[in-house]
Amino acid sequence: MEQKRETWGGTIGFVLAAAGSAIGLGNIWKFPYITGMNGGGAFVIVYLICIFLLGTPLMLSEIAIGRKTARNPYGAFKTISPAGSKFSYVLGALLLLQAVFMIYSGVDNVIDNGTNSGMIGFGVISAIAGGLIIWKGVAMVGLFSILTGLAILSYYSVVGGWILEYVYLSFSQNIQFETVADAKEAFGSFISQPWKVAILHLIFMVLCAAMLWGGIRNGVERWSKILMPALLLLLIAVIIRGVTLPGAIEGVKFFLYPDFSKLSTGSILEALGHSFYSLSLGMGIMITYGSYMKKQENILKTSVYIIILDTVAALMAGLAIFPAVFAMNYEPAAGPSLIFQVLPVAFNHFPGGFGWFWAGLFFLMLTIAAFTSGASLLEMGVTFLMDQLKWGRKKAIAVLFVVISALGVLSAISIAGWENIPWLKKAFDFCFSPDYVKGSFFDVLDYITSNWCLPLAGMMTAIFTGWIWTARRAARELREGDTNRLMDTNILLLLSGFRKEPFYRQMLYSGLTLTTLWAILTRFFAPVIIFFVFLHSLGINLGF
Repeated sequence: MEQKRETWGGTIGFVLAAAGSAIGLGNIWKFPYITGMNGGGAFVIVYLICIFLLGTPLMLSEIAIGRKTARNPYGAFKTISPAGSKFSYVLGALLLLQAVFMIYSGVDNVIDNGTNSGMIGFGVISAIAGGLIIWKGVAMVGLFSILTGLAILSYYSVVGGWILEYVYLSFSQNIQFETVADAKEAFGSFISQPWKVAILHLIFMVLCAAMLWGGIRNGVERWSKILMPALLLLLIAVIIRGVTLPGAIEGVKFFLYPDFSKLSTGSILEALGHSFYSLSLGMGIMITYGSYMKKQENILKTSVYIIILDTVAALMAGLAIFPAVFAMNYEPAAGPSLIFQVLPVAFNHFPGGFGWFWAGLFFLMLTIAAFTSGASLLEMGVTFLMDQLKWGRKKAIAVLFVVISALGVLSAISIAGWENIPWLKKAFDFCFSPDYVKGSFFDVLDYITSNWCLPLAGMMTAIFTGWIWTARRAARELREGDTNRLMDTNILLLLSGFRKEPFYRQMLYSGLTLTTLWAILTRFFAPVIIFFVFLHSLGINLGF
């Protein structure tokens, strides 16, 4: 007997849960450090523009797909576009043709030079993907998104374990580093203890599983209503302390004052890419959460609420970090080490003491952000098993917990050195170029999912919505629950504050509604821009 599908208890619960998924380490950790590396305020403005042009239409698309089908990403794509569509055959054939070329080039390189360029491994992956798309159709794009999200969770939870350790170190007053070199040495010593890192990763996974155990309303929604307000309150507390430090105003200026001379093409493309990642797009999460949405809910309004919360959290994270960094005279362009190596030292040097307390609040805030995002990634896989295999929720959680935890343990112990898992190193060396395995297994997963899988999944979702499901059918779903007909709002009237316009202008712009703008961005703008982001992330010179 098919289980009755749960729904969100209300709009607030859905918005907070979806915002909890979006507000993760991408906002609190990555956004501040890439802003620091790209000159500050000008990057923030470009990021906000990209949220509107890329993030908003894709979020509307994913939630619409989920609500229309009431299925997981695989089931959703399968329901709307079954196997056998012409698009499936064309896409599959292109991937197979690419696979032949890559494998041939790889084998030829081995014969001529005795080294593997990495082409064989990626060629095999391309061949498998092409064959599956021809066999199962565009539904495989949904499955690809699910597997990408679960792979991300396997190493995301390792970072979650690091944060748990720093919460403990902060509140036990064992994080009082005098210099960045001291903090760097301590962090390096910590992550070189493979089994300690692995145990913390497992604790983080247990917390994520526990959040889902009670279901959508009694688990995800209930915890989101508690954790998201707590996250915002902690952010406010850290901001207030940071901006009251002597010299903190320089950090505020750096973050909010735009200096466009510091921007480059790479900065703009990175802002585009991050606007896409920070909203949890391309992983199937919003499709999954949308599948629990009631028909009478307004997709446009709820999406706007989610995006506002996510963007505000990112901006608040910058205001929590940069004033403290500048007040303590540290480098804002420190990169990924900003959180674990620079901020602990800055907190330790806060005037008046109690730096350990503010560090503890900051890492507790980071824990909540990581926790809500990790749980959403796990929920996506749980929903897939419940829909496709008709498993119960608790069985699905238990099986995924074991599988993802095992993969995460490999990431955790690989950080201390490939010698801990030499058999896996040999396998990667055989399939891929050593250029792709210079770091740890953790780094390999991060590189492949962030630079290959997410952009491709996002691009395919945009193409699917705009051209296969078609923008017309998708717009019909977006209008469900839109009792105020917001999607049909005239853009001219919206921009002019609903003032009465001359007749000729009304005629000229009568067709330019929010629906048509969404369709244009989804069908044309999003696929092209994501393609350029994909090329840039692979290090391909775009020629401008």
